[in-house]
Amino acid sequence: MIGLARRHPILVFAFVLALAASLFLAGRIAYRAVYWTQHRNVAVEPWMTMGYVGRSWGLDPREMDQRAGLPVPEKGKPFTLEQIARDRGVPVSDVISLVEQTIAEMQAERGKAP
Repeated sequence: MIGLARRHPILVFAFVLALAASLFLAGRIAYRAVYWTQHRNVAVEPWMTMGYVGRSWGLDPREMDQRAGLPVPEKGKPFTLEQIARDRGVPVSDVISLVEQTIAEMQAERGKAP
């Protein structure tokens, strides 16, 4: 290997770089897969965004926003349920109840129990 590295240093460097990138991306995919298999149907909490709730429950977050009448993320920055409640001037429990009701409706339409 050392002889090959001396004869073709750029080729070996490119191979090592590609290998490192592949290992990084594979690790990231594995981490996300394990994380989301352990975070299915998580109880809705104030710190969550609609994107998180949607992924956890296997539902489309934008459809959930629309059905619940919640704001869509602005410039890619999602709002937490706590921020939405604060902006509306209502208790966060009201927003959580609305989201839970939306989840139940969407699950019922798909024939799944919440």
